[in-house]
Amino acid sequence: MKTIPMKKMINCIAVSSVLSFAASLTMAAPDQQSINDNKNQPKILNDNRENLTDNQVIKVLSTANNGEIKQAKTALPKLKMDQARKYAQLMINEHSSNEKKAQALASRLKLTPQASTLSTSLQNDSDKVVNKLGQSSATDKDYMTSQVEGHREVLMIIDKQLIPNAKNSELKTMLVQTRAAVAKHLQMAEQIVAKMK
Repeated sequence: MKTIPMKKMINCIAVSSVLSFAASLTMAAPDQQSINDNKNQPKILNDNRENLTDNQVIKVLSTANNGEIKQAKTALPKLKMDQARKYAQLMINEHSSNEKKAQALASRLKLTPQASTLSTSLQNDSDKVVNKLGQSSATDKDYMTSQVEGHREVLMIIDKQLIPNAKNSELKTMLVQTRAAVAKHLQMAEQIVAKMK
């Protein structure tokens, strides 16, 4: 019987772990739907799913990044809580970095960001948050609550729309990495909001 080199075995285990994780996300996604059913959720996710091209996927990712940056920059001068201020600065830094990576990837893959119903809906949601934050007097709570809702929404979009639609393997890898960061941002936002109550 032929023996399998240890390196190959470790690679196989790593790949199967990633596939298992992805499968568990797919299976868990319907449960998230009931949690995330709120009026701020894009209508497109409730009705039907778009078949997105890689050009449209990269546009949705860019819209999410730029929305987070704009929301944080709008809220930051008004935030009073140290944790909320640090969180907003983290959103500016991490989403700016992710946007640069996405632009570099799009350039390398010769992708031209293309609008879709989903990117337009996401942009409209972000604009509403920016307007609300601009007029808010309770900015800390409004900002952090919007971050919980926004990151839940983006997490669901990544799981249900972007990863399933991405055709290029490098783009898919970037989306999986982005998903991990968005999940971390959501957890942080939820912890900060919990301390506000």
